[in-house]
Amino acid sequence: MAALGPSDLPAVFDCLRSALSHDSTTQKQAEATLHDLEARSGFCSCLAEILASKDADHSARWLAAVHFKNSCSKYWRSRLPGSLSEEEKAHLRGRLLSLVEQSDQQIAVQVAVVFSKVARLDFPKAWPTLFADLLAKLQGPGQLLQRRVYLVLHHILKELASKRLAADQRNFEQVTALLLEPTWRQWAADTSAVAAELPNALEAPRQVAQQLLVTFERWLLQLKALRRMVVFGFPSDARSLQQVPAVGQIAPPLLSTLQQFAGARAARAHAGAGAAPQRSQVGAMLDRAILKLLKTLRQIQDAHPWSFFHCGILAPCLDFCCGQVLSWQAGAARSGGGGGGPPQQFVVQSLLFVHGVQKCSSYRGSASSLSLHGGARSQLEQLKGLAAEVAPALAAFWSEARLQAFAAALVERLLPLTDKELEEWEDSPESFHQEMESTAWEDSMRGCAENTYLALFEGNREVVAPVVVQLLKAASDACPPGAPAQLAAGGGPSVRGVPAAVLAKEAAYQAVSVGAYELHDYVDFAGFLHNSLLPEMSDRSPAARPLRRRAIKLVSYWTARLKREDRPAVYRCLVAALGEERDAAMQLAAVASLRALVDDWEFEEAQFLEYVGPCFQQLAGLLGCAAEFDSQLAVFSLLDLIVDRLSEGVKPYAPGLLALLPSVWQQAEGQSLLRMQVLVALQRLVHSLGPESPSTYPMLLPVLKLCTDPHQPDELNLLEDGLQLWLVALRHAPAPCTGLLGDLFPNLVAAMTRSTEHIAVGMRIALSCVLLGQGGFLSAYGGGLVQVLCGFVGNVKDRGMLALMPVMDAVVQCFPSQGPQLLAPALQCLLADLLAGREPGLVVAAALGVYARVLLQNGDAFLQLFQHAAPHVAPPPDAPPAADPAARLLLALVDLWLDKFDSIGQPAARKLSALALCVLLTAPLPPLLERVELIATHITSVWFELEGSDLANTLPITYELLSGGRGSAAAVDDLHAVVPSEEAVGECQRRQALVDADPVANLKLSVFAKQQMEVAAGVHGGALQTALGGMDATLAGQLKAMLDSAAAG
Repeated sequence: MAALGPSDLPAVFDCLRSALSHDSTTQKQAEATLHDLEARSGFCSCLAEILASKDADHSARWLAAVHFKNSCSKYWRSRLPGSLSEEEKAHLRGRLLSLVEQSDQQIAVQVAVVFSKVARLDFPKAWPTLFADLLAKLQGPGQLLQRRVYLVLHHILKELASKRLAADQRNFEQVTALLLEPTWRQWAADTSAVAAELPNALEAPRQVAQQLLVTFERWLLQLKALRRMVVFGFPSDARSLQQVPAVGQIAPPLLSTLQQFAGARAARAHAGAGAAPQRSQVGAMLDRAILKLLKTLRQIQDAHPWSFFHCGILAPCLDFCCGQVLSWQAGAARSGGGGGGPPQQFVVQSLLFVHGVQKCSSYRGSASSLSLHGGARSQLEQLKGLAAEVAPALAAFWSEARLQAFAAALVERLLPLTDKELEEWEDSPESFHQEMESTAWEDSMRGCAENTYLALFEGNREVVAPVVVQLLKAASDACPPGAPAQLAAGGGPSVRGVPAAVLAKEAAYQAVSVGAYELHDYVDFAGFLHNSLLPEMSDRSPAARPLRRRAIKLVSYWTARLKREDRPAVYRCLVAALGEERDAAMQLAAVASLRALVDDWEFEEAQFLEYVGPCFQQLAGLLGCAAEFDSQLAVFSLLDLIVDRLSEGVKPYAPGLLALLPSVWQQAEGQSLLRMQVLVALQRLVHSLGPESPSTYPMLLPVLKLCTDPHQPDELNLLEDGLQLWLVALRHAPAPCTGLLGDLFPNLVAAMTRSTEHIAVGMRIALSCVLLGQGGFLSAYGGGLVQVLCGFVGNVKDRGMLALMPVMDAVVQCFPSQGPQLLAPALQCLLADLLAGREPGLVVAAALGVYARVLLQNGDAFLQLFQHAAPHVAPPPDAPPAADPAARLLLALVDLWLDKFDSIGQPAARKLSALALCVLLTAPLPPLLERVELIATHITSVWFELEGSDLANTLPITYELLSGGRGSAAAVDDLHAVVPSEEAVGECQRRQALVDADPVANLKLSVFAKQQMEVAAGVHGGALQTALGGMDATLAGQLKAMLDSAAAG
């Protein structure tokens, strides 16, 4: 396609205007044209020219800026058609510098983002002068240009700071060295100007305030740039223990400015005058400035804790932050702010700072953050010395009185439910619960208060614990059990009908919950439970709702202290709370507590059985009413856990569960996580029912049909769990079922031919299908099974190859006549793989077991295998010479077999190979007699292990062999399954039947060897005796002893 040039500018501009048309047809046509144009060379250059035309239509220029950003992001470094040439990139880098000065803020932001994307890719190699060019522009006279340059620098630094490779971090350090000093000087000058004008601007007319806002905006951009340079432009001193001079230069003025601005804000708030629009705008900018200063100091302390401490502002910062928290009024909390106190975000940032200092691993002397090198010992000594300096300073700051006052303030002012929260609870209980439980703690004042309280508690248990106990006692005295309704009727202080005493007690309960581990030695939980919690968990009065919900949640934190005899009473209260149909927040709190109790190590099924029926009934109702996915997931997760813990005890409730699951499955359409939970629950239910599992088939089979279909839309999420469920169902099936075998096996073949991801579970499924379906299954679906085996042999890793062998062994063992013929293609592929030497010893040993099984149970089929394989399988270069190609292949395998015989470790597998070698001697192939000494060696060694020594018969031998027994790779994979279905009754019976019919388990090696030697003598005549006579005398003696023992037996 031809490149776009200057002559195409009008057409591109008209297309942009048409894309903004209110006519949908015109708009869609224009958008399609723009999509085609973006892949043509010169499109970005045309957009840049439109952006430079400041007199053009504003909306079209804004759309051009958006397309410019998107096209540069997509095509700047890309192999897609339309990627930018080096010439156009060079042109655009120069043109970008002329686009910096944009009067419109939205367009200016888009241009700044383009700068950042290009800088990430081209700086410093392709654009080494980027920052020098921007600094030069800062010398311009216009304030607008300066603000836009700082906006561009902010976005570039934000982008470059996110690059984490060592080389990129070194580049950012060089950028910091170039920009830090000039940015700092300008910020200091603007700070002085803002501070001087701020008191007047808060009361000044519009024009004065507007001028300050312009300076303020530039000041904020400079502060953001400084924050990133200080935080990311120097190696963290927590790792290097080397102080960062820039922190000492910048952090103290930041704190001073913060205190000055906070003082100005407090003075304005106390003045109490109504704010005009201009003053409110400056006030909003002032709040932003205070917030950014707090955030900057917090991040600097986190990145460079030692430099922050040594510049002398750690204690003043802590003092400021504590003051912000202590200034927060409970009344302001309930109304969402207001008054003269700090805004909520100030308190959040202050709490994050206190929490960060309290949890700082460097201050605690932990070496986890160090970058240790050759001088590790000296580093550790230096770390200990630095930590020893910080400890007294923090101890002096956190005096006992201050710590107690701060902890009490956290509980009394920040933890009580607010008016807004109670309103949300009333309007939407389910949303209220999810917001309270799911919001990241760093983003909410309550979460920050809880975590800061816990951090202080963990480090100062002896000081904080008595305070919490006293708060609990005071709250309990003010609101004893049963009092909420009386307090509400008495007309005392309340919030939305909830007495203040109830809210205070609810907050105290939350403090006891969060600090449960630290309070174990200070609270008599048994007495607390009986005297307060159980009555309050049963109190259904509206005024007691917050307290009841909190008492329910508190129990889950103290599960370790819950006595066995107290559990039934708690179960009773929690199941009753599940029935609060009009209060999902109460129900979901009960769900969370029940989960903690059921998942506890001390859980006893017998104690819970009487509550299972009501619990399932309430959970089913809650599932039907829950509107949010997280709620449904939490409820069903509890239901699944109960099924798991009850195991076979869930049988009486299976019909009810089976009636519930179809509706849950339908409601969960499009919600993969919930459907996965249903599949897991079905696995546990089928496993618990065991031989009675066919009762689940009406629900189970359609679900399996969907989940095992590799072409269904949600295959990525459901296939693995669907296959695991199918495996559990197969293993527990008491009899063959078409729905479990024929209807599903084609799905397995399709999934296995597409990917090797599910080879382990797929082969276990195939093995179970063979054992369950027997001849009918193999007749109908054996071709698909062989197709899968042929696709995997030689193309998967060791573990995958080992997963194939049990299936092949089982097919031959179950069907000695037809099995080898059915598996012939796969056996040929395996033969080629073995003779090519591509497999390790473990795989070779397992594969030899398959050939041994064929030879032992169908010798004719074994010989025919090589006849059919000869035209397709090339013998190895060192294969013994033979006139017949089939004989040459056979001898090559025999040589490999004899060489790797000692790689076979399991006694039963060694016996199988020894029996097969006995049969091999009867083959009419004279070159075998040249190997009779090695064959006899291996046969007699196995005989000695199993029959001929004093230790023989002292160790049990597992005859499950390769058919998925406890020692196989399949059994190892079963350890990661949801339920241990390898011991399923149906599967065990089928395996045992196979073992009972296995000649390996029933034949005595010495007797069988004597019989086969007699047959071999008839085949080879005197040549066999000649070969045997040439053996080593010791070996001959062992062979004679074996044959004599057979005669004696």
